[in-house]
Amino acid sequence: MISIIMPSYLGAYKTAAKNRDKTIIRAIESVKAQTYKDWELIVIADGCEKTVEIVKPFISERIRLLKIPKQPMWSGEVRNTGIRASKGNYCLYLDIDDAFDPVHLSEIAPFLKGKDWYWMDDWIYSNESKGFRHRKCSIDILGRCGTSNIIHKPSLALWNTKDNYAHDWRFIQNLKQASKNYEYIKAGRYLVCHVPGRVQV
Repeated sequence: MISIIMPSYLGAYKTAAKNRDKTIIRAIESVKAQTYKDWELIVIADGCEKTVEIVKPFISERIRLLKIPKQPMWSGEVRNTGIRASKGNYCLYLDIDDAFDPVHLSEIAPFLKGKDWYWMDDWIYSNESKGFRHRKCSIDILGRCGTSNIIHKPSLALWNTKDNYAHDWRFIQNLKQASKNYEYIKAGRYLVCHVPGRVQV
């Protein structure tokens, strides 16, 4: 099983995407539409009652909603809550303002053959072409690999509880320190729908 962890805070902050009350529904529906069926989705409401209201109708055997007190911005404790609750062999992440292509998990799953963690590229929305284009990522360059580009065993590492906007970069460094048993996989279709100041779809 693959555990998908989705932190959610729908309050206002400087770099937030617009219409997140709608994009979170799109994100959940994109998980439900996966051709690969051995998954669970864990949504963590970060002190956000609006998240609770929106997600409640989706709760099922495979979709869980966890409520925690509001955490400081970028705190890793939100994702750590999902990791601790996960039942899957691997954890990956989905932001509420992004989405999975229907084949995302089915492309990834065949490559999960015992490594402790993996990293992959993503697909980012292009304002010019009005579609998604492949984006090459790198775990060795700050800003070129993020939350969406990693999948790992839940016991491997936790996120920093006190962090800032580069939280994903620091978590990747934690993964590197925790295990050298990792691999790049040329698969997956994570759809990046929001980049502050650049992309919003």
